[in-house]
Amino acid sequence: MKVFLTGASGYAGFHAALRLSSAGHSVTGVVRHPEQPRLEILRMQEIRLIGGDVAKPETYRDELEQCDTIVHTMLDKKNHFETDRTFFRVLEQLPSRETRRRFVYTTGVSIIGKVSVSVLDETIEPNPAQPISFRRELEREAFALRNVSTTVLRPGFIFGADGFNSISADWFAMAEQEEAIFRGDTEKGWSWTHVCDLAEAYRLAAEADEALVDGEIFHVVDEQRPLCRDVMRACLDAAGYHGAICFEPPIKGDNISMWFDQDGYSSSQKIRDRLGWRSRQAGVIQSAERLFSAWKTAQTFQP
Repeated sequence: MKVFLTGASGYAGFHAALRLSSAGHSVTGVVRHPEQPRLEILRMQEIRLIGGDVAKPETYRDELEQCDTIVHTMLDKKNHFETDRTFFRVLEQLPSRETRRRFVYTTGVSIIGKVSVSVLDETIEPNPAQPISFRRELEREAFALRNVSTTVLRPGFIFGADGFNSISADWFAMAEQEEAIFRGDTEKGWSWTHVCDLAEAYRLAAEADEALVDGEIFHVVDEQRPLCRDVMRACLDAAGYHGAICFEPPIKGDNISMWFDQDGYSSSQKIRDRLGWRSRQAGVIQSAERLFSAWKTAQTFQP
C-alpha cells in the first residue's frame, strides 16, 4: 500500500511513518524542513520525504495522487482552519478511483473539554467553551468528503520514545532547570497514549476493511488513569529533580494548564473491540526513567 503522510517531522507522524514502513507499506512523508537531522532516521528506514507545505498543494499534489492511504497528523497552529480545508479540497479534487482512498485524520481527546461525565468516549460532544473544540467541526468536514473514506483517531496525551514536543519532555526540561511549575487542578487526571501504541493504531486504521472504520472516531488511550501531578512528579524524579513543585492556577490562553484543570480520562473500548488494538507499552509513570533516558538521547538530533 502506498501511504502519503503529513507531519512526518512531528511527534505522531514520525512514529506513524516508522510503523507503517515496518509493516511493509511504501511511505512518503511531506515535511516543511527536510534538512532536520532527526529525519535521517526515517530515510534510513526507506521512508521517502519530500519538502512541502500542506497549505501549498502544488508542493505535494502529484505525490498525493499516487497514494492509496492518506494519514494526516499535522496541525497548523497558526492557520488550522485554512490549512486543513485546503487539504480537504485537494482530496476532493483527486482523480476518483473504484476503491476510495483511506483518509486517517488526527485530532485528540483534548478537544472535548469539561463535560459532566467521568469517562470520555466517542459519543461525547465537545464543550464549545473548550479552546480547541473547533477541531470537532473539522472532523465533521473530513467525514463529509466524498472522494475518500475517512476515519478519525483521537489520542490522549502522547508520551514515549524521543518525546518530541511532548508534555513529559517539558517536565524533563523543567527538572534540568530546577524550576517546576504545575498549573491546574492537582486532583485532575488524563488518559495517556504511548507514541508507539498510537503508531500501531494508525496501521490498524489504514489496513482495516472500510466497513469497520469508514465514518468512525476512535479514542486511542491506555488504561492507566494517573493524576497529572503524579505524572509530573515521576518525570521530575526521573530527571534527577527531587525538589518542590510550585502549584499555580491555570493561565488563560495556555491550553496545557487549562487541560490540567479538568479530568480527561477516556475509554479505548471501541478501538479495542473493532480493530483489536491494545496498549502494549508500560504506563507513563512506570516508564518515566526510560522516557527520560530516551528523551535525553534524542537531544543530539535537535538543531
